[in-house]
Amino acid sequence: PPSTASVWQEGMPRASLAATLTAASAQVRFRVRRREPPPLIIITDPGPDPDDVKAILIAAMAAREGHIALRGVIANGGPAPENRAALARCLLDHVGCLSVPVGVGSAGTGVAMPHELCLEGYDAVDRSRLQAGSDLLMRVMRSCAPGTLTVLCISSLRDFADAISRDPALVRERVGHVAIQGGLERDPSHPEGWVPDSSVNYLYDTTAAEMVTTFCLSTSLPMSVVSRHAVPMLPMRLARSFAERADCPVMRYLADAQYLGLAGLWGRLCAGDLPSRCNKQWFFETFCGVSPAEFQRLGLEAMGPEANIVQHLNGFVKPYDVLALLTAMPHTRNLFTEVADAPFVEHRGVRHLFLLEPKHTPLARIVVSVLRDAFAKVVLAVQESARKHADDGSAVAGGGGVDPRLRLLVFSQPSDLLERTGSGSLAWAADSFSTSPR
Repeated sequence: PPSTASVWQEGMPRASLAATLTAASAQVRFRVRRREPPPLIIITDPGPDPDDVKAILIAAMAAREGHIALRGVIANGGPAPENRAALARCLLDHVGCLSVPVGVGSAGTGVAMPHELCLEGYDAVDRSRLQAGSDLLMRVMRSCAPGTLTVLCISSLRDFADAISRDPALVRERVGHVAIQGGLERDPSHPEGWVPDSSVNYLYDTTAAEMVTTFCLSTSLPMSVVSRHAVPMLPMRLARSFAERADCPVMRYLADAQYLGLAGLWGRLCAGDLPSRCNKQWFFETFCGVSPAEFQRLGLEAMGPEANIVQHLNGFVKPYDVLALLTAMPHTRNLFTEVADAPFVEHRGVRHLFLLEPKHTPLARIVVSVLRDAFAKVVLAVQESARKHADDGSAVAGGGGVDPRLRLLVFSQPSDLLERTGSGSLAWAADSFSTSPR
């Protein structure tokens, strides 16, 4: 695989060049209109999987820095999507993004696990601030300039499919990019030559998945699609390290949800609620670092839902939704587009980005650096928000002390972050871990 430098070297200005450009732009600013950050709306299902929460937080930090305009978050799925929307609202409030609207999306199935909503301040969320997700999506599209809006789908595609049914012309006019966490498979019998694979997000509503992917392909609407096969393994310890070094409710929630979420996944697996490919051997190999031979030798197939699975977790997860988000934001998209064998697919005159195979997986250490940078900024944003609300009795809570080294992890530009990827001064944030694929 390419090195970090080769992945990021093109198009990333050096500090001296950046300073020159800044000075030049200051001289002509009266003649040049400031470029608006590209708008993004997220359709997600936070709660069961902390990966969605990570994606929301990274997007919020990017919006705070002006890389994107986060125009809304729509929470769907589960028997009570309004609870997931309240969780998203609480997260955004914690990091000071009070003006980002949150919508309640379509309902799904399943039973909420106790840990899903255990974020400090959740119970105090004013639910009158939540909007109807379908209306929010339509308003956001109408408010955006033609071809500028990116729609990130990291959950059921039902809400976006409904928008397409409601006003396909508006979607085609205003949306310029659709990023999906899912997968595609070639099918010569299909009019567009591609069909959705067996990704969990598609299985929530297969009809919606077919509608969205076919619409994008048939109307030449650019897509980036991230399959589960092109996602690196990352250390769970990363979130825990920040939770231990900062009194931050958001990082505590993330750290706890990592383990409790996998415990819930184990329960669903034992109940037969997951796809057939997700069996016990897959779980132990993926999340516990147990080889197939060791799995058989230890007789782990006999373990049931009553087992304390947390004690077996070895600390690796796949950031599916985070990667989909990184393909959606222009300032991080070059992580995938500048590699020599970038997985582009030409279809009806449009170039799509399909990360579908293991060879398309980005370097794990780069994704770790992106997360590390975002987590450090989250801690500082939560503290800043808490200070602003300390005098007015707001329910948004913040943390206390913070390890001063967290401030050293905050970079202003992706180029700054990647130039320091893998340096010894950053190793403390995740303690020692391996990013070798499993």
